[in-house]
Amino acid sequence: MPKTLRPKRRLGLDLASIRLALTITEHRSLRRAALGVGLSESALSHRLRTLEEALTVSLFHRSSEGVEPTQAGLMFFKQARQALHIIDLAVANAAATSVGKAGRLTLGLYTSLASGQLRDALSDYRLAHPDIEFDFVEAARSELVEGLSSRSIDIAVLLGPADLNLGEALPLWREQIHVAMADDHRLARRPLVSWADLVHETFLVSTGGAGPEAASFLAARQAEQGQLPRIRSHTVSRETIFSMVGMGFGVSLTISSSLDRRPAGVVAVPLMSERQPVQVPFTAYRDPGNDNPPLRRFWSLLKTRYSSSPSSATSPRHLSAAPSRTPDPTP
Repeated sequence: MPKTLRPKRRLGLDLASIRLALTITEHRSLRRAALGVGLSESALSHRLRTLEEALTVSLFHRSSEGVEPTQAGLMFFKQARQALHIIDLAVANAAATSVGKAGRLTLGLYTSLASGQLRDALSDYRLAHPDIEFDFVEAARSELVEGLSSRSIDIAVLLGPADLNLGEALPLWREQIHVAMADDHRLARRPLVSWADLVHETFLVSTGGAGPEAASFLAARQAEQGQLPRIRSHTVSRETIFSMVGMGFGVSLTISSSLDRRPAGVVAVPLMSERQPVQVPFTAYRDPGNDNPPLRRFWSLLKTRYSSSPSSATSPRHLSAAPSRTPDPTP
C-alpha cells in the first residue's frame, strides 16, 4: 500500500460519527440534520469537525445556504455507505445465527428421507427456520461418527440404541423391519414372516453404507436358528438392491421409511419374532461441545417431539438387543 494511502494508526473514527455525516449529506443542512437525529446543531457540528480532523480532509463545503460534499467527501461517503451496509449485514447475520434463525446445519444419516418421522421433523424445522441452510451427508456409520468428532457433521441420526461412546445421544422413534421380496416370491402373500421362514433365503446387501453391518446382523440372527445365512454382497446402491430383489436374485431387509423406494414388482412383508414386530430404534447424536445455534434449535425440536418415546432399551426381539454396535438393517 503506498504511504500516502496508509491510514494513521490512531485514526479516531467511530461508526456513529460516520452515520451522522451521511445524514448531513441527505439533508444538505446541519440544522435539518441535527433536528432529524435529535442533537443540537453545535453538537453535530462538533462531531463533524472531529471526524474531518481524524480523516485530515474536509468533507463539506459550508455556506449560508447549507452544506455540500467536497470531492473528497463524495468519495468517502460512497465507500462509507458500502462499508456500513456490509457491517450492518454482518451484525444482522450474527444476531440471527445466535438465535438459530440463520446459519447452516449439517445432518448425517443412512436412512431414507423419502418418508418417515425424520422427514417430518426436518419439514417442520424448515418451516420455523426458513433461512437455515442444510447440508446432508449419507455415509457409513463409521464415517458419520468420525464426522461428529471432527464437527464436519452437526448431528447424525443412526439406527440402534443410544451409545454414549458416540457423543450426546437422544433416543428418537422405532421403525418396523420388513423383508423385501419379489411379488411372486413364495412368502409374498404372507401377512408376516418370521426368522424361521427365512433360513433358506439368499439375502442381498450392499458393500457400501450399512451393508456390512446388515450382514453381521443377519449372521447373528440366523445363527439363533442354527443356520448359516446365505448373504450376497454387491457394490451397488440400495435402489439397485431393491431392483435385484424384484428380479428374483434374493430378499433383503428394509425399514418402514424406505418402503417408498421400492420399484414395481417388489413387496415388503413385516418381520415378526415370537409374534412381536421386529423393530429398530433411531438415535440422534451430537458433539456436546458443538455450539452451532441451528443445531441447538433442531436438537430442541427433536427432544420436544420425541421426549415421550419409549426408552431405547428393548427386549431381545428388537434390534437394540444386539451387542454394542447395532447394525442398520437397510441394505
